Order: sequence, then structure tokens, then C-alpha cells
Amino acid sequence: MGFGWIGIACGVCVALCVLLMAAPIRVEVEYRRAGSDEIRAHVRAMYGLVRLRWRWVSGGDGVKRSRRRGPTARAPVPRPGRRSSISLGAWRSFANRALRALDRMAPHVHVEELRLEARMGAGESVRTGVLVGVSYAAIYTVLGWLSSRVRMHRVPTVSIAPAFQDALLTIYARSIVRIRTGYVIAAGLRLLTAWKRRAS
Repeated sequence: MGFGWIGIACGVCVALCVLLMAAPIRVEVEYRRAGSDEIRAHVRAMYGLVRLRWRWVSGGDGVKRSRRRGPTARAPVPRPGRRSSISLGAWRSFANRALRALDRMAPHVHVEELRLEARMGAGESVRTGVLVGVSYAAIYTVLGWLSSRVRMHRVPTVSIAPAFQDALLTIYARSIVRIRTGYVIAAGLRLLTAWKRRAS
């Protein structure tokens, strides 16, 4: 009878682990630029049990400033030599492993919405036209590369309105990304392994 309860408990634990790994993480990010920069992020995980909100505004109270511990404290000056070259090689190796881990996770990322609206001007018609054309080319190049890595559920919308007589730049961007918890944990373990190999 005792073994039956142990089996039921193990089955419940396995079911909970499967539900945890399959739970989607939904990340919604908004960016606004109109005089000042503002970023809003909303994370929803564990079937809605975990909700996180974050907001940052440039020039406001949300800006974190570093504090100095002492007026005469000086950072140690690194000496060039074999040790610095080894650390540089270790950082390169870590960067390569980290990019590989993120590349493995990318096919499991679902982009539900990706929108960009902008209004820009260089103060003169010809320069504004060139600026808008170059911006469209650069944005669609990035979107093409991104579409080959992640899963797009909707066609991204891009709208850039020229302001021929003004020198300004306003941006509104919104993205909604969804990924399962198991893939995030796997990517985190790969990054942790790469970090330990760098430190060793």
C-alpha cells in the first residue's frame, strides 16, 4: 500500500514538472520615443500565476545611477601580458557558446506581434527622403534575418512617415513574444555551462 502512494506521489511530481516545462512565458515590450525614451515590459508566466511589470523612462526617477564608494578609490590598472590574452580568448569562447545556445532556442520563440511606427525628418526634403529609404532598407533586412530564426505568427508592420520640413524622430515599437519555460531553462543551463567553462 505504501508503494502505491509513493508511485502516485512520483506521478504527480512528474506531471507538475511537465506542466512547468510546457508553461508558456509571454513577454510584451513597448518602446516610445518622443522627446524622452520610455520602455514598458510585461511578463506573464506559469499560466498567469506570475506577472511582472517594469517601466523605465529616461531622465526620470526610473533611471538608475551608479554610486561611488569613495572619492579616492581607483580601479586597478590591468597589465598587458599573457593573462589578458587568455582572458580575451576565454571571453570569445564564451560568446561563441552563448550565441550557439541562443541560436538553438530561437526556433522555439513565437513572435505574436511586431510593430514599428516612426516619424522622422532631417530638416530638408532630399535628406529626409534618403533617411527614410535607408531606414526602410535596414529594418526590412533585420526583419528578414529575424524571420529566418524565429517563428512569426503575423507579418510585421512597419510604417515610417517622413517629416520633410522638420528635424525630428519619434518612434513607437511594440512586440509580443512567447516561449515555453522548458526551452528557457535549457538555454539558461547552456549559458551557465559556457560561463563555468570560461571561468575554469
